[in-house]
Amino acid sequence: MGRNRAIKQFDPRKTGQPIDLFTERDTRLPVVLELLKSPWLLRASELPERQSGSGGKHAAREVIVVWNGARRCPASFVDGNKRFVVDALIQTWTVERSWWDLRRRVSRRCFRVLARGGIYDLAYDRLEQQWLLIGIVD
Repeated sequence: MGRNRAIKQFDPRKTGQPIDLFTERDTRLPVVLELLKSPWLLRASELPERQSGSGGKHAAREVIVVWNGARRCPASFVDGNKRFVVDALIQTWTVERSWWDLRRRVSRRCFRVLARGGIYDLAYDRLEQQWLLIGIVD
């Protein structure tokens, strides 16, 4: 099962908890608290960091992105020696963290794209002015 083992083995039907989360308002909190304890939920949003040569930290790895100015999204990207053509833009979001601390500050514009049958998360790091592959959705 690989990296998805915790997700595939997770049993949402705990004793005493209803299956339908949205029928009664008072029953949501125990289910939400139980989900927050699951290790895969935390790992999905917290990527491992590595030190860059400039002293800053970056998650994942640097990629080359071809920008589509008309659509205002990535048209393709190159990871290593593989080129991926973006078929569709799925979602965009912005990450701003620790803006008060210049050493830990993160400022990124993120794009979730469908390319070559997979879903990839790309981010433009505004501070380092580079593109990063920050995630691959299974």
